[in-house]
Amino acid sequence: MLMAQENARDYFQGELYQKDGKQRLEGITIERPGDATLELDEAETGKLFMIPDGSTVWALAVREKEDAPAGLDVMSNNVFMAENENASVIVYRDEEGTSLRVDALYIRRLILSADAPERLATVSFGLMAITAYRLGFDHIELFAAGNGPVDPDDPDGFVGFAVWPKFGFDAGLNPVELSIAPSEALRACETVQDVLATDPDWWAQHGRGREMRFDLRAYSRSWRIPLNYLYDVLPLPEIES
Repeated sequence: MLMAQENARDYFQGELYQKDGKQRLEGITIERPGDATLELDEAETGKLFMIPDGSTVWALAVREKEDAPAGLDVMSNNVFMAENENASVIVYRDEEGTSLRVDALYIRRLILSADAPERLATVSFGLMAITAYRLGFDHIELFAAGNGPVDPDDPDGFVGFAVWPKFGFDAGLNPVELSIAPSEALRACETVQDVLATDPDWWAQHGRGREMRFDLRAYSRSWRIPLNYLYDVLPLPEIES
């Protein structure tokens, strides 16, 4: 269904370039300690790292920093990026297995810029999650930036805290964060997804940015949310009789 979408047909067929913008990328090699090495072609690279066709791509081995783990940092740039910004997705290994760390700020600027095609973020994240699952990744993590209330008149406002949970990302909550919640049902919530299931408007007004995770394991709560969302917001391809 995703590959039948116009955005996938136009931007995720596998036409990526090296940093010089002249030579084709051909693919990326991902070393996974204890597991088989992953050899990704251009199309798989674009899907796994949310990189649309026509992008320049380069990868660097990075050490652990305060806001990101050590691993292979796959960076990209294209016409949908804000000026002087690059997208960044780190492949790393933790105690649970091979994982993806997304720099949500750059992804937001890449996908949700004013010039980006409608629903490009929805299609590209769906492709990322499905590709990551098929390749054996355990989870995707990111920092969902911003705080409520969402200001629709501020195009530069960070809305990751409100957007990423719609794609299935979740995080735990501290009791103090819900101490002013207007209902007992809200005060009993333990995660962001619990709040959204109880009162999504409250989260849009009072939610706060934080680290969030998408659980790639089959039948996880994370999967149920984006699958329903994709069927709700994307046009279904016509079936020939």
